[in-house]
Formats: sequence, structure tokens, C-alpha cells
Amino acid sequence: MRIKAVFNKNDKRQRTYIKFIKQTFPQLINEKDPEMFFVVGGDGAMHHAHKKYGHLGLPFFGKGLGTLNFIMHNFENDFEVISGLIDGSINPVIIETEKIAISIKKKVTKKIINKTSINDIVIGNGIMDYHYLLINSERGSFENFHYRGAGVSLSTPLGSTAYNVNNRGRVLPLDSDMWSFTSIVGTHIVDEVMMPQKINIKIKSERETPIIYIDGTATAIPLDKGDKIELGKCEEKFKLAFIDPRVFFKKRMKLIQKKR
Repeated sequence: MRIKAVFNKNDKRQRTYIKFIKQTFPQLINEKDPEMFFVVGGDGAMHHAHKKYGHLGLPFFGKGLGTLNFIMHNFENDFEVISGLIDGSINPVIIETEKIAISIKKKVTKKIINKTSINDIVIGNGIMDYHYLLINSERGSFENFHYRGAGVSLSTPLGSTAYNVNNRGRVLPLDSDMWSFTSIVGTHIVDEVMMPQKINIKIKSERETPIIYIDGTATAIPLDKGDKIELGKCEEKFKLAFIDPRVFFKKRMKLIQKKR
């Protein structure tokens, strides 16, 4: 298998590992036509790798050198694992999960910002803020729904164990074609499990306006009154590669049980 390594040379935790890759598997550095990405770091590194290469539709395999390493592998026999992936003696299992397509239409500048999310999007800011959103959805879950509150959250199955579960949203099976949509301290309690569909949100706040956070705080885009957000289903899915997916599922269940 042709594999390309993705790492952050400015991360001190990765320097020794990067040196190991360069000396032992230089082809991972120079690969121009990969079949899979080998991401070094934590879950944040996986998100950054997806932002850069997600449009290619290839699977991502993670080597955990971060803090949580929720979607990363934790192994010490690196030579054997990388060799096995290259020569095909290790055939990782690919888990495909839904992604969210995001289109932000700025009213004043007329600029259109397109992004994708593998975990979640959160529209809001501070817990004491009070925003006004007009929400419509393609399949009727929301029809001219006037929402007032601190914000809203939409998560994928993978992201349903992140902000969503802390917000008391439902945890979704990874292989499900569903989203979880929840309110954040609002005048109405929203806890919807819905099929992926077009959702239109118009910012109608008069004073303080919210921020849209995409997959955490790494991508934060300020919004203004009149801005429109269109959310929809991505054609391509996020592909995570695991040697033994049962290890990941156990970590996931342990995290869910801890937060319940």
C-alpha cells in the first residue's frame, strides 16, 4: 500500500517519531500518489489532516502522540505495523462516517465560505449570550422555527460523543445515516435525531451575534446579522482506518458511559 505520512514538525512531541519515519520509511515522506494517509499526533492532527486532504476521499490511519488519542492508534511496535501496512500483511478495517457540508453566505461582503465537518458545528459563543436564529430544514423538522438562546449544535455520528454528548444530545451509531441537532440553553428544548438534509439558518440577532465553530475551536468564523448558513450532507464520507476497530469501539463506549 502506498502511504503518505502527515505530521507537524513544530510539535516537539513528534520530533523523535518524525526522525524515525525519515530514516526508516522515507517513502512515506515522498509519496506523491498515496492510497492512505498516516497521521501522526492527536485527534487535532487528524482534523487538520482532514482539512488538507479530506477532499481526496482516502482513508486516514492515526498514530497517537497527542493527549486524548480518541480516534488514533496506540502501539509501540511501529516498525512492524508500518511495514505490515506497506506490504499488505496488515489490512486495516475502514470505518466510514457521515460529514457535514457547510456553506456560509455573508450578507455584507457577499462572500461565500465553504467548509466541511467530520464532528460537529456549533453556532453560539458564551453560555450567557442570547441569539436569534431562523431555522428551516428540507424534510420539515424545522419550518420557520424562531429559535432564541445561547446557540445550537449539529453533530455527525462520530462527533456525537464530543460536544453533543456534553450537551445531552443522543449518541449515534457510527454506521448510521443520522445527525443529532440540539439546542444550547434556549427558550425551546431541541433534541432532534434526523436524516442528513439541507438545513438553512439565518442570523437574526440584533445585538450580539454568534460565532460558528467547526470541529471545535480550531475553525471559528464570526457571523453577522443577515448571514445565512446552509448545512447539508457531503457526498464523500470520512474514512478512518483501524487495525482492530473493536479497540476504538471500546474506547467510545467507555467515554459514553463516563459521561452518562
